[in-house]
Amino acid sequence: MAKTFYSWLRQQRWRDDEVGDLARDIWDDRKNIRDHSVSGIKYRMLTAGACFEAIEALDTAVAEFHLEEVNYVKNIT
Repeated sequence: MAKTFYSWLRQQRWRDDEVGDLARDIWDDRKNIRDHSVSGIKYRMLTAGACFEAIEALDTAVAEFHLEEVNYVKNIT
């Protein structure tokens, strides 16, 4: 079964890069994120005053997530 972006991002907390930093920040702020969709996470980041680099990290994470989704679908078909 495919993962949601939010669950995928939670599993990236161990990474030592900008996606890992983002995942840890989102995890630390999880009580304030009501909508776990990409747009909901981005909205929370923007309203909380996230820096440009954090938004870039979100874009990178979304791209990686979609790439993994495509590869997952290819492997099950």
